[in-house]
Amino acid sequence: MQWLQYILNPPVTVSLNETAKIMLPITGTLLGLVFVASIYWLQSGFSRLEYTTTLIEDYFIANIKVLLDLLIGTSLVALFAILEIHLLIVLSFWFFGIIFLIDLLKVTAQRDYIATTFYLKYIPSKHGKIRLFSDKVFNYVAGWIFLIFGYGTCVVYPIIVSQKTTGLPALSEKSLIIFMFVSTALVLSQVKFLLTQAFKIRKDIERMMQTENEKKATLLDEKPIVWSTEKRNIEIMIIEERLKSIEVIQWIDNNILFQKESWNSRDLKNIPVLNYKPRVEEHGKCHLEIIIPYLQDDKHTRDFIFRWSKEILEVIAKSKTGVRQYSMSFFRNEGGAALTHFGMIRASREDVLRGLSTYYTDEEFVRGLPGKYLASAVAEF
Repeated sequence: MQWLQYILNPPVTVSLNETAKIMLPITGTLLGLVFVASIYWLQSGFSRLEYTTTLIEDYFIANIKVLLDLLIGTSLVALFAILEIHLLIVLSFWFFGIIFLIDLLKVTAQRDYIATTFYLKYIPSKHGKIRLFSDKVFNYVAGWIFLIFGYGTCVVYPIIVSQKTTGLPALSEKSLIIFMFVSTALVLSQVKFLLTQAFKIRKDIERMMQTENEKKATLLDEKPIVWSTEKRNIEIMIIEERLKSIEVIQWIDNNILFQKESWNSRDLKNIPVLNYKPRVEEHGKCHLEIIIPYLQDDKHTRDFIFRWSKEILEVIAKSKTGVRQYSMSFFRNEGGAALTHFGMIRASREDVLRGLSTYYTDEEFVRGLPGKYLASAVAEF
């Protein structure tokens, strides 16, 4: 077990003060590089992306916070080591450990949100915000690998090494030196990606746009820019994932309905189903065809439509989709191909968010939307 003893008590020959004098200029330079890369992306880099930029921006910002935690934590420890203020060294390390863990959890949640979206994992929203957040974090193991490795090497490992000599909450010089080297090494591996890939992706985007514009100029194509099939498929996946979070799925994904030779609205309980996948058009509009269950009377049917109109529009409008125009048609399946149309709701994202902040009841929310049609049986407000 000599190798284990070597890991728990690594041979470090340099002093903390000497290491700090070397590391402080390095971390300062890296801080500048990270700021340059982040400013580039946030000011202009994402503006050229065709696909859902908010999805990428949040993940990118979460990663930047992790890098800044590492650099600022290392810089503070190095600075106070040069000044030989041990109390501030220890406080800086423990404060870094808390903030670093929180930001690692956030970047893991952002990564798994993207994975959840594209792999269509099911996370019911009724679990609440805390449970929803934890489900996203636990959804995929890959995110946890980076979290465990990053936190284990930067925080846990120096603490274990320190316990060999000092115990908690004090930290040995050897453990602080290990912390500075490991944190800086992690940042260096990520800065390469931020700098080289940022400019590579930007050039690729500009080259693609230039080629596309040349083709349009050659063909004298003056049609408005439309979303590609790939873009629309991405938006459909994002919307489907959000609808699944409130348990609204296609009827073919409902095992009970799918196993029946024929089904109708009497087979539904208290949750509607989608007749088809969300339809995202070339110009960024989304339409949902929704099947509702049989209810007690017209009033209950009207209240049901109001409630689900608000819930569906809210979850889509607050998602990371680039779709900004929504429409929903409500039907009752009478059996076979027979459908009874009860109404259509149209709204923009701005209409939905304004309504959510203005109106409290489901009926008031629907009443405030600019586009609505209800069949005579359920048209009363």
